[in-house]
Amino acid sequence: MRTHPLLLPVAAAGAFTALTALSPAAALDTLARLAPVLGFAAGMTVAVNLAAEANLFGWVVGRLAALPVHREVTALGFFVVCAVCTAFFSLDTTAIMLTPLAVALAPQLGIPAVVLALEVVWVANLGSLFLPVSNLTNLLAVEAFGSGGAYTARALAPAAAALAVALAASYAVRVPLRNAATPPAPKPGVPRRPTGALAVLAATLAALLSPVPYWATAAAAACAMAVAVRPRGRRLAALAEVPWRALLLAALLCAGAGIFLELGGTRLVSEHLAGAGPITIAAAGAATANLANNLPAYLALEPAATDPRTALALLIGVNAGPVVTPWGSLATLLWAGQLRASGARVPWRAFVLSGLLLAPAGVAAAVAVLR
Repeated sequence: MRTHPLLLPVAAAGAFTALTALSPAAALDTLARLAPVLGFAAGMTVAVNLAAEANLFGWVVGRLAALPVHREVTALGFFVVCAVCTAFFSLDTTAIMLTPLAVALAPQLGIPAVVLALEVVWVANLGSLFLPVSNLTNLLAVEAFGSGGAYTARALAPAAAALAVALAASYAVRVPLRNAATPPAPKPGVPRRPTGALAVLAATLAALLSPVPYWATAAAAACAMAVAVRPRGRRLAALAEVPWRALLLAALLCAGAGIFLELGGTRLVSEHLAGAGPITIAAAGAATANLANNLPAYLALEPAATDPRTALALLIGVNAGPVVTPWGSLATLLWAGQLRASGARVPWRAFVLSGLLLAPAGVAAAVAVLR
């Protein structure tokens, strides 16, 4: 069902107007925190979509499928691609770009498309703790750690633990269904390497590990990719690659969280989670994210994160936990849209049932190794 194109802009503007009426300082603070975060999301989406137009990701999967190795090695290679994409380019990027590739690669691995597609959404959510840029919630929280480097050092072990749960789940589901799909007819060869797009993406990867502000890196990546890909007659059309609806929805939800805090939410959260341990805070984050989406869940529960340890516990909950409901994270909604566009069914029943096991397992594993 399509909505009026002005619905989200008007709703977001109304929410920020209401927040401003309650507290101008809170509204300005929310805008100041959101602007670089949403700017990063916009820039990276443009860069990655243009890279996909140059068939960069198709080339990567083509190389994987052409390797003279066992299919399980190819499957593991695809898992690694998903994990690296999530870590460096965000979980939303993984959902947008790698879901169609999973649908194309699955028959070559002898498994149903929905099985490999589930792996993509599991890795996107459970693997989004590694770097500040892996998830928009991480970018909102990074100031609690002092720097991006400090965040990464603390998050490494919990991130690896959550990703290991996703790997185990993927293997457990994939292996029993091996040979359940008919391999497609062989193609004439691996697609030509998109050298320009590959160089820009490699440079972006390096820049994201440098002290350059993440939003500036994303903006430069979008501009450089437009030059490298050279969409003929479509230079300005790169603006159409910006996920305006997703960004407006994120702004609306975050403004709603700000309104909740101004209307007594801060006191409520502090009273109920004061002195709570990491597992309690992580569980509260996971439950709230599944109910209301992970971005507003983080902002609403942020008063409970009084130090880096509890802040990371909250991130574990809102990142690895929302794999039960379709609206738990924006990446899941993007994943479902890409599945439909690829002609595959969206396995909501399998997603929910598996999520009921994955969410507690992923959150518990990550909290268990939290320093």
